[in-house]
Amino acid sequence: MKVSIEPLSPVQTKISIEIPADRVHAGLERAYQRYQSQVQLKGFRAGRVPRRVIERRFGERITSEVGSALVEESLPEAIREHGLSIVTQPQVVTERLVAGSPFCYSATVETKPEVRHVTYEGLAVDKKIAPVTEQAVDDTLARLADSLAQLHPIADRDHVETGDVVRLDYRAERDGRLIAGLEGTGRLFEMGTETLLPGFQEKIIGARKGHRLSFSLPLPQGPQAGTDAPSADFQVTIHDIARKEVPRLDDEFAKDHGECDTLEALRAKLRENLEQSAERRAEQQMESDLVSQMLRRHPVEVPPGLVREHAQRLFVETGLQPRDGMAFDDPALPQAVREDLSARAKRQIETTWLLDALVEQLGLTLSEDAINTKVAEFAAANAEQRQQVEALYADADNRRMLQSRLLREEALRAVVEKADIRTVHADVADTPEND
Repeated sequence: MKVSIEPLSPVQTKISIEIPADRVHAGLERAYQRYQSQVQLKGFRAGRVPRRVIERRFGERITSEVGSALVEESLPEAIREHGLSIVTQPQVVTERLVAGSPFCYSATVETKPEVRHVTYEGLAVDKKIAPVTEQAVDDTLARLADSLAQLHPIADRDHVETGDVVRLDYRAERDGRLIAGLEGTGRLFEMGTETLLPGFQEKIIGARKGHRLSFSLPLPQGPQAGTDAPSADFQVTIHDIARKEVPRLDDEFAKDHGECDTLEALRAKLRENLEQSAERRAEQQMESDLVSQMLRRHPVEVPPGLVREHAQRLFVETGLQPRDGMAFDDPALPQAVREDLSARAKRQIETTWLLDALVEQLGLTLSEDAINTKVAEFAAANAEQRQQVEALYADADNRRMLQSRLLREEALRAVVEKADIRTVHADVADTPEND
């Protein structure tokens, strides 16, 4: 077997392979013998169909099958021999297989780039902790009360007004195709506070219960989209209109729903939770900033095909994927969503490869006992699903993925320990909204 390797880019390689004629001949002979022993044709006894008849009836199929089998046998062999780290499915182009001649084909593969020695000393970063304001506590308390609100049907009118809670069905299409994330059945919307797209509520307010509405709204686009923004065609059916009654915030509310004796005690508990959330966000952002600095030192090129595959997985994980299996790069999906998924996918891959390289560089390992301890922690935190959690990590592949994740976390801790970290209390305007 002759193999030639042609680098097309740091992350893309073309493999050209020539299978010798004798190997082609052997593959064809095995296939014809298998067909002769298995094929049943009228007028011939089983296993006694002449070769010329098999060739006439099944020659094209056999040729195709043998070509596919030769690719499946030889390509992994060539990849192993040349030490290529493949990250996506090869794109194979074959020539016609002819008996008595060599069989030639090429495969374009995307490969993982080599991440050389990772330097992580001398990094400096601010750990910005957002202050927890009284307004943030008020807002959290209000959201808790709102989540426990009761709905009372409105009987004295049949049209929608601001402040109503409306139960409706909706779907949005573009060019006759359902748009991911813009379909719902029996969904509750509070008029004045919640919307799908700009202008959606304005179309609902004033409409009557039981009516079906049809209207179009422009879809949000990325900054490079231009002025010709595509639109979504909505079909909306209004089922019910209700008034929301929010419970009164007092000591009784704290006892019933906050497990506290007084409202002030509940406020203190919520403040503590918010401060812990602010600390976690600051820690996560600080780690993200350190990784960004490392990536600037060690740029990692990510194959575009791998970005698409990972973005598709993220798309599925969001729960936005419709039943018809729309891909994240489908034109019916808003461009802003596609851009966000692609950027997130690329960043995740870059980070994984960088930290994997650091794991190897530092010689980090993880014992089976350490993995078992982490699995036990997961199981304890999900007591109702303990058996499912334990079964999940009894699987060898899932266990390996957990091990890799824990090792990356260990590598990131090594980076944090070496970094010059300054803790600052950021202004509210400079930080994400409190949880």
